[in-house]
Amino acid sequence: MKLTTCVPYPLVAKFNLVLALLITYVQSQSTSSTLNATTNLSDCSNPVYGSCAFYPDCLESRFHCGPTGYPLGYGLKYCTKFSQERSKLSTAGQTWMLNTMHCLQTALIPEATGEVQMTCQELEETAFETHAGCYIGSGLCKLSPEDWVTIVGIVGVKTLVGSWDAVKETLEAAGDCAEFIVFATESAIKKDIGEL
Repeated sequence: MKLTTCVPYPLVAKFNLVLALLITYVQSQSTSSTLNATTNLSDCSNPVYGSCAFYPDCLESRFHCGPTGYPLGYGLKYCTKFSQERSKLSTAGQTWMLNTMHCLQTALIPEATGEVQMTCQELEETAFETHAGCYIGSGLCKLSPEDWVTIVGIVGVKTLVGSWDAVKETLEAAGDCAEFIVFATESAIKKDIGEL
């Protein structure tokens, strides 16, 4: 003998309601993910001022250069280091730091959004070419010597000046940077002597 079980209609209606709510929830999560992806793309074309998220979220997620590549091994590393040690700078130094961070990220928008195709090595070269202009354009030469010492202490002379020839050319073109050129040159010489 075969037993059949009848499910009362109100129970079926509740089940259908729960199923409909579950489907609606899953669809809303899918839409939310799509909106987040759009927001991230928007952030890549307009980096958030004062944030370091551009490096992992935009550059590294696109280029996959790894922990020693420019996005994580340099960009994120020093952006985070500056953010953590921000209070060591004067008010003008903090403004310089935030403007420089934003300038460096903004300069790489074409790479982050896919407008420009390149390798990790080319990305690194392109990024370093923007450093001197961002440092000077954000007012490095107008900072106090105390801020210069702090900045060098945070990132090191070699990191700050990178290719000294490129930085020196930019400094000389900017004018009003004679004091900083002397400071950076002396700091670089002292650093080199200390490493001997």
